[in-house]
Amino acid sequence: MSLVDNTKLEPASVLLVDDDPIMCELAQAKLVEVGYNVTVANNGEDALKVLFSDHFDLVISDIDMPGMDGFELTRRIRSSAILGDLPVIVITASDRADVAAVAFEAGAMSFLDKPINWTLFSHAVKFVLRASHDQKELRVARDQAEAGAKFKDSLMSVMSHELRTPLNAIIGFGQLLREKFDLENDDQYQEYSDYIIDGGRRLLNSVSDMLLASDARSGPISLNEVDTSLSELKELALSYVQKEIELNKVTISSKIHAEDLELRCDRLLVGRAISKIIDNSIKFSPSGVKLFLGSTVLKDGRLAIVIRDNGPGIPRDTLNTILAPFTQSDMSLRRSKEGLGLGLPLVKAITASHGGTFLLDSKVDEGTQIILLFPKKRIVYKGKNAQNNSQNTNQDSMQNETKQSSANIEELTAKAG
Repeated sequence: MSLVDNTKLEPASVLLVDDDPIMCELAQAKLVEVGYNVTVANNGEDALKVLFSDHFDLVISDIDMPGMDGFELTRRIRSSAILGDLPVIVITASDRADVAAVAFEAGAMSFLDKPINWTLFSHAVKFVLRASHDQKELRVARDQAEAGAKFKDSLMSVMSHELRTPLNAIIGFGQLLREKFDLENDDQYQEYSDYIIDGGRRLLNSVSDMLLASDARSGPISLNEVDTSLSELKELALSYVQKEIELNKVTISSKIHAEDLELRCDRLLVGRAISKIIDNSIKFSPSGVKLFLGSTVLKDGRLAIVIRDNGPGIPRDTLNTILAPFTQSDMSLRRSKEGLGLGLPLVKAITASHGGTFLLDSKVDEGTQIILLFPKKRIVYKGKNAQNNSQNTNQDSMQNETKQSSANIEELTAKAG
């Protein structure tokens, strides 16, 4: 639906600027004949005064005028915060070869030669007015969309913060109740307490994910950077999903190359990102899935964190769609898998906020593998000569590896393992 009802538009107001009285009289008559309101100015200075004192929908200006010519008038209009969007048609009898180019560079929307072809003149006026009207509608739609997005992000942020406080209280008191019933050997109420704690944590995680997604959308994610060992990141990530690992009988193997280095990162966010990948693997795989978690320093100095599973894999035609927020293979209310569909999009956003690269590859019935690549500048070595030793060691295990892309991600993962 159009933002403006064209049937209710007022007649367009046109400012005609020309020092030739005969031209002004003819052009004014043609414009009035088709229903436009016309005001006449004889030079650029007078035109500017009129423009700032009244509203106009279009300026039609001659170029060759004493004092301020049509080029300068057009430039003044374009540089004004008030008049900058006002459309301008320039007309001239000049035989300069570059006159049209200079006019358009100054900001004119259309150009006509004298003597005027009055049929072409009428069509040019209609076209420019229609184009200007469409641009106004687009600006209104853009401003409304930006305002709506800003309101949504602000609401999301406020609601997320407001929900966190009572949820933390619910989880905390649930844990106290669980401890009490554990001491009393009351298995039934202990189970009820577990439901309260699990439900509170699930909702708190959803709120935290929505807040992080809002931050990622509205601007760069704020990072609290510290130097963290890879083993610490691994343990942090596994602690988030320990219960799911035990319930689903998941087998996890790991191999951390370059134990002598630390990653300068937001420890909690990177640990959260790795845990989300693991959680996704568990959630969409049958019980007993095997996971590999590893890391290595590539030949170009980047750090690769690799997570691989032998689950059912992801169909090739859905690989791109699952990286869109709020997307799962099944987002209906009857879906069997819980979650907002924010897991992988947040992993990608967290990696990007560290200047890294997110790589995903999957094959149906074979499994899924994800690599998080972090830039060389984020690697901090402990020992004085640790960098050279670590790079030499990894060059032997990563021979001929000079490129990382979705095309060779399987080869990279195999070598990293």
